[in-house]
Amino acid sequence: MLKNKFSRWCWQLQQITQAKRWRSLLVLVGDELWTGQKLEASLSAFLSAENSSATSEKQGLVYGDITNISYAKQLISVNRKNFAQYLGTEQNVIVFSAENNAENNTISSTSNFDVDAFAALSGTLVAGGVFVLLLKPSQVDQLNHVQSKDYFLQRFIRQLASEYCYLIRQEATELPTLLSLNIIEKTPSYTTDIALLTSTNYVKILPYGCITQEQVLAVEAMLKVLSGHRDRPLVLTADRGRGKSSALALAACQMLANAKQPQKIIITAASKQALKVFFQQVEQHLPDAKVRATHVEHSNGSIVFCPIDLLLKEQPEASIVMVDEAAAIPVYLLQQLLSYYHRLIFASTIHGYEGAGRGFSIKFQQVLQRLMPNWRNMHIHEPIRWAIDDPLEQFVFDSCLLNATLPSYEHSLLALNKTVVAVNKTEEQGASLPQDISHNFSHTISNKNLEIELVSAAQLLQHEALLQQVFAVLVTAHYQTSPSDLKLLLNNSAISLFVLKHESDILGVAMLMREGQADDKLVVQVLENQRRLRDQFLPQSLLMHCGIKESFNYSYQRVMRIAIHPQLQGQGLGTQFLNGIEQQVSAQGVDFIGASFASNATLVKFWQQAGFSVARVGFSKDKASGEHSCLVTKALLPNARPLQQVIAQQFYQQFDYWLTDEFKYMPVKLVWQLLNGNAELKSLMLSNDVMQSVNDFTSGQRQFSSCVYALHLWLLKHCTEQYDPEVLPLLARILQKHNIEQVCQQYGFTGKKALNQQLINYISAH
Repeated sequence: MLKNKFSRWCWQLQQITQAKRWRSLLVLVGDELWTGQKLEASLSAFLSAENSSATSEKQGLVYGDITNISYAKQLISVNRKNFAQYLGTEQNVIVFSAENNAENNTISSTSNFDVDAFAALSGTLVAGGVFVLLLKPSQVDQLNHVQSKDYFLQRFIRQLASEYCYLIRQEATELPTLLSLNIIEKTPSYTTDIALLTSTNYVKILPYGCITQEQVLAVEAMLKVLSGHRDRPLVLTADRGRGKSSALALAACQMLANAKQPQKIIITAASKQALKVFFQQVEQHLPDAKVRATHVEHSNGSIVFCPIDLLLKEQPEASIVMVDEAAAIPVYLLQQLLSYYHRLIFASTIHGYEGAGRGFSIKFQQVLQRLMPNWRNMHIHEPIRWAIDDPLEQFVFDSCLLNATLPSYEHSLLALNKTVVAVNKTEEQGASLPQDISHNFSHTISNKNLEIELVSAAQLLQHEALLQQVFAVLVTAHYQTSPSDLKLLLNNSAISLFVLKHESDILGVAMLMREGQADDKLVVQVLENQRRLRDQFLPQSLLMHCGIKESFNYSYQRVMRIAIHPQLQGQGLGTQFLNGIEQQVSAQGVDFIGASFASNATLVKFWQQAGFSVARVGFSKDKASGEHSCLVTKALLPNARPLQQVIAQQFYQQFDYWLTDEFKYMPVKLVWQLLNGNAELKSLMLSNDVMQSVNDFTSGQRQFSSCVYALHLWLLKHCTEQYDPEVLPLLARILQKHNIEQVCQQYGFTGKKALNQQLINYISAH
């Protein structure tokens, strides 16, 4: 009987979903045969011609090992490697298998659930669409198995109990209750909204081709960046599906269509694939333009895509620069754009898989406040692809913690200062507190009631509020937080989670990975380039890149993430937190603590001040961060200290040479900071002959080239002293061997004579 009712039920679900402009989540739990039958029946309803608005044959995506369904020709098959290519597409149906390995369906095998793909592909589903999630019975039975360690899936299954998540099990005798279509049809405000959105004349109601009034305001704010005062950049943020990239395109179209003089618009992003929607919208709304994949030609100017690294290197002339998905680009690169261009628009998703948007919004907005205090911020709330109360979006936000909100410590500050502190709880939540207040708070908690607590995954599963606070703080530490990071946090037994607490407030969070002491046979395979070991980053890198043959004989704790609440950063809490963690892990007999991160001078300084030594700097820049990776280590036990000394010595012995080759164009301040941490340079004694050559140069008795070796040695020694920004041209010219033209252009010298005088003046003064 249930079999006969199911097709009718699916048809009703489709009607409700379309009428409400929702996207529904249907979860099927059963064996392969039963699931295949239900898929056939459901897709018959969801992909029928009368219910589908698709104009092409392909109407949806299928993820996972799903075969023998007659509707396969109407679905595009995607997998773990290529699903990201479809983020800019619009789908009517998505079928998603949460377990790809059909042979391995035991309770402990759920690590195959690709939650990143689940969250990402959900964003491609349009209003009226249905997301069909396939689960194994063993996965859903997680809640009944106390011994199971798949805490992520346990929490995910628990979330499925929320409203409008329709879970149907093979043994079920009743189908989930649906909303009444009669009730929906009697809702005037809603049906009016549907009529408006489905009207062919809708785009004519609002200007610029916008769909919502918020989009109109966003376009007008962008136009003002071009026509108004300089140095007033706009930051446009939105969740997925709000038409942010389309708003960028519509504004660019207006800039060209109404230009009184030729306009050159440059748009950049982490990748050109991220701009697919942008160029599609330009092609649609600027019919008299020639639109190519990454270039638009118009009688009034052009729109050109320029990769961020090329944009910073060549600094081409531009009327305005737009940055899409800015959260995927490191803040220090965005900061460089502020130096080169006066009219800038930064747009970014602040939740989800595009990047750690809140990390971007907090860190970058602090930079803007310091450098360009007249910047503007806009946030688009209303979705375009679906209704504002869409249940699928809410489920994805909740199950993947994409909506985890940073806790505010207004109550603590009030208690400590007896003053009212206005804490902005919107997009500007990361703005720094007044210095006297935040300093007072930090000073107070550093001496009273400050705890470092080791928190287990089981505790996080049992205390949802704690999990949300922890994850919200972790997101601020990294640019590419994804749902899989939540899964890693809950499921990986090698991870230790530490929290820094003041009473009940979470001030800081750190994730550490236990590594080292692997099986000898596996180590041999690594050494012979036959394999790479997961969760063994530190010893593996020391072995393969630094030549430390005995690296796997030691135990390590790798700091994967460490974050202090943005309201309290810059007060020394990070160093206190790290010191406390070191004490706890050393008491457990761990030999080394280490970290790997995208290096800049500020971060390297933080780790050096905490007693860490640089072991390696990557030769090529990381694609995600645009920075050289840096590996640092610190010996915790006496038996590890001799090896620590060897690691540091080997790096600095070669670093001097690398500065003229692999690191010739490394940021100069980073060069200085790396050298500043060389303990052996601090005790280096310069010979009388070296100092005589230096004096000969500064007195004008000898030329630069005849004294350059002595100047080289003097500068290496000098880099261990207090930083002076005037040293940077010396580093570029003497250590990195940049030619005279390069240094003059980079630092604004008029020519060889002016540069030479700067070198003499600096060395004489120091």
